[in-house]
Amino acid sequence: MKSLRPLALASVASLVLLATSVTATAAALDSRDDPPKPAPPTAPGVAVPLSAHTHHSGPVVNIPAGGFSYASVNCPSGSVPTGGGGQTSSGLTFLTDSFPAGNGWTIGVKNTDTATRSAWAHVVCTVP
Repeated sequence: MKSLRPLALASVASLVLLATSVTATAAALDSRDDPPKPAPPTAPGVAVPLSAHTHHSGPVVNIPAGGFSYASVNCPSGSVPTGGGGQTSSGLTFLTDSFPAGNGWTIGVKNTDTATRSAWAHVVCTVP
């Protein structure tokens, strides 16, 4: 019967070489020697970001056992929704819908638990 030791040693050597190669590649891609990013242009007619995005959470909505409900949240005046989602209080309460609605975000929630659970919507807003 042939010994498996040479095969095992070759496998370990291959893994060491692969790990070294991956580490070197990752270091090259994440170099701290990257040049600084240029400042945004300020010439007339050039679009410059107006503001950072803001995040808002809506009120908690209670969903009875076996029930379904919607939860919504609106953006502040002067901003528009650019993303959103929701959160639930239980692993047995599920988001079934998530969509922009008017000036905010709405989620649909199904409670499959045997007790009342809660959910709330989130929205990311941006000044246009």
